[in-house]
Amino acid sequence: MIAQELKKLAIISMLLLIGFIIAMSFILVYNLKVNFQQELTSFGNSVDAILDYDKTNLRKSVHRILSHFLVPQDTAVYDITREELKELFKSLGFSFIAMLEQNGLLYYEALNGDIIFDAQKYLSTLNIKTIDNIDYFFINPSSSLPVDVFVFNLDEKISKVFTNSSHNNFLILGRVWKVSDFVEFENMTGSSVAFSDKPLSSTFRYLVYSKELRDESGNIVGYAVFKRHAVFLSRYLLFSFLLLSMSVGFTLFVFLLFYNRLHKLALSPFDDIIYAIDNHTPDTIEKYIYRNDEIGNLARTVKNYLLQKEQINLYLKELESKNVSLRTLNEQIRMMLEKDMLTGLLTRYVFNNQIERLYVTSKADKMPLSAIYIDADNFKKINDSFGHNTGDEVLKDIADVILKSIRTSDFPIRMGGEEILVLLPEADINAAYSIAERIRIRVEERFRDKPYKVTVSLGVSQLKGEDSIESFLKRCDEALYISKENGKNRTTVL
Repeated sequence: MIAQELKKLAIISMLLLIGFIIAMSFILVYNLKVNFQQELTSFGNSVDAILDYDKTNLRKSVHRILSHFLVPQDTAVYDITREELKELFKSLGFSFIAMLEQNGLLYYEALNGDIIFDAQKYLSTLNIKTIDNIDYFFINPSSSLPVDVFVFNLDEKISKVFTNSSHNNFLILGRVWKVSDFVEFENMTGSSVAFSDKPLSSTFRYLVYSKELRDESGNIVGYAVFKRHAVFLSRYLLFSFLLLSMSVGFTLFVFLLFYNRLHKLALSPFDDIIYAIDNHTPDTIEKYIYRNDEIGNLARTVKNYLLQKEQINLYLKELESKNVSLRTLNEQIRMMLEKDMLTGLLTRYVFNNQIERLYVTSKADKMPLSAIYIDADNFKKINDSFGHNTGDEVLKDIADVILKSIRTSDFPIRMGGEEILVLLPEADINAAYSIAERIRIRVEERFRDKPYKVTVSLGVSQLKGEDSIESFLKRCDEALYISKENGKNRTTVL
């Protein structure tokens, strides 16, 4: 009975809702088209502006080099001067350099290994009249990477450095787009970038802008394709949300027309059932459990639930207590894994977890990473002469000195026995040496009044560009070995 009444109400509401949605759909489609075109135009303009900025910035850098470059009076050093200019152009990312005059190609040289086609052969076919009025064009190398070419008017002095010709020539600088260039453009435009021999089209999901790449004659040699998610989809979602909200509001209005009937039929019993659940009063719904409709089924189900609720609560409390105990145990295990119980230093478990992270971070951020290997001198003799308990106390005191001598960001790790490794992120070799010497001196002072002499030998090293983790730590260990061999109680830097 309730189901039939609700079905009738749903059919009426659905018919009204369908008519409303059809009317709104026409507005939605039109709005989507307008937003799509606006986003595509804005995206293309932003890409053009970024590419123009890159080209202009590069040209300014070349002009700055040429305008500030002093041509030597002595022709004997032209070779040195030429190499300096080539290195400057190479540092700007150019792949080849050439000189062009009326009679053809005077000079050509590749600046790095990026050239994957015969650029010299292509440049030798250029007509000086063709490039006289242009300063930038692309070459189609029949490969997956485009090549852009910059043209500069060159005065006779600098021209003579390269060609021994005193005429005004054209300086040709070419750049092969590398993967790093594509990544840079992706970061600048917030889109993916690819090179294609044909333009690609946008979809409702992606905005695609195909930038034409033209050669010296104005012919299209390829396209730089920029692709990113369409921002206008957010507007579409917003518009859809508004449409849905209006539809729901309209449907709610229809439901209100039938409120009185619905309240008598179902809402009032629902209120009583909810009250019974919230206050644990099954007697409140006793009058409904004998009904033969959906309300009766629900009332009987809720009554059974309330009778079992206390048992469920007891089970949940017991489960929560077990979870708390498990979390406490896990924390205790973690502390035992990370901290050496004797010395209070970190353990090899921490070393294994941290060394890779510190190594990668140092390489990526170009921040220094240093290490100090520490070993107690003649420790076995102390153990043999005074007993292992004394040896343990010595290790505790050495660890205490280390903890008070390093920074909070450092990692003091007991690697085994009396051997200790301190990892020092963001510390260069000089800072590491200072810390090592501070530890060495303080250890010697700590045991000055003891019946036994305790000193430490230390090896210090800093991570180098070509280092692996193994070579870095091996060099530090070799420095410690040198300290031992040279009389102990000293610090060696490698």
